[in-house]
Amino acid sequence: MHGFQTTWVMLFGIVITVAATSTDGSPALLNFRPFNVTLSSLYFWVGSYFNGTAHFEFSPYAGLAASETAGCPVLRNKTITKDYKALLALTEPAIYNTANDPVNAFLTLWALGFDFGTIPESYITFDMLDSLEYAVYSSDPNFANDTTIIPNNFNWTLEKTQAPPYNLNSVLTDYQGTYPEQDGADDSIQVNSTIANCSGTEVSSWQFTPLSYNSTYNGTNFTDPVISIQFDGQTANLSMKGYASAVSEYKTGSAYQVGSVTFAGEFTLTFSGVIDLYHSDVLRNDMATPTWLRTVGYQNNSLNVGYTSGCGCLSVD
Repeated sequence: MHGFQTTWVMLFGIVITVAATSTDGSPALLNFRPFNVTLSSLYFWVGSYFNGTAHFEFSPYAGLAASETAGCPVLRNKTITKDYKALLALTEPAIYNTANDPVNAFLTLWALGFDFGTIPESYITFDMLDSLEYAVYSSDPNFANDTTIIPNNFNWTLEKTQAPPYNLNSVLTDYQGTYPEQDGADDSIQVNSTIANCSGTEVSSWQFTPLSYNSTYNGTNFTDPVISIQFDGQTANLSMKGYASAVSEYKTGSAYQVGSVTFAGEFTLTFSGVIDLYHSDVLRNDMATPTWLRTVGYQNNSLNVGYTSGCGCLSVD
């Protein structure tokens, strides 16, 4: 075993001492946080976590969707929007990922005002929560702390660089939605609105499903959605855009009805956030690909959850 000690002066004036070692049993093969720190399932993995807001916007009958104007005149020339509280996790890939993507990206959308602290630490998987309104995963989250192979949903392209900020792009070809389709993680975005259903008789909520998730439309007149992320050790921005199908859901008496007309339009989903230092490892500022110094649970960063005192040694390979 070979070892040396290095001091890194990172963003925000944090000084971190790292004892670097090389062993056959590399902890970097898996990306889970150590067991000596208690976290909810939102923060299971080594990486950066960004708190912010997300904005969804849908415009019917635009671009390629112009041929689908019949059937729902109440939405003609209208734009439907919704804002969310959001968390973007950009985490270190592990040996259970099937491709050499530079990051795993998990974007989760919650109601404005939602308190992440209300998620019990004993709750195993956040994707089962009814309070989760929508999510986008570049690979399905692995909560099992093992090496079970997890397929990647995206194939990231990382723009060439020598240091942050990093720019990532992917086409969402045949992406099948959130992981999996559980009660709290639907594959459609639902927006409550004051707009009537297509017949104009009842005020409706609307469900929007990106068209690459929908075999009825995919491969016909519509291109797959695209997604891009830009991030460094302080901020992150995400943009997802493409085409979506829309259907109304409204209440008649005590029963809920789904509209008989499904139509298409253009959508955008954007996110802007700032680093959550409490839950984030430190992103190195001198690497061509995203690389983190493991700090959460290692007692070497006073800004992290679980820090008590002193300077611990962080093993990296």
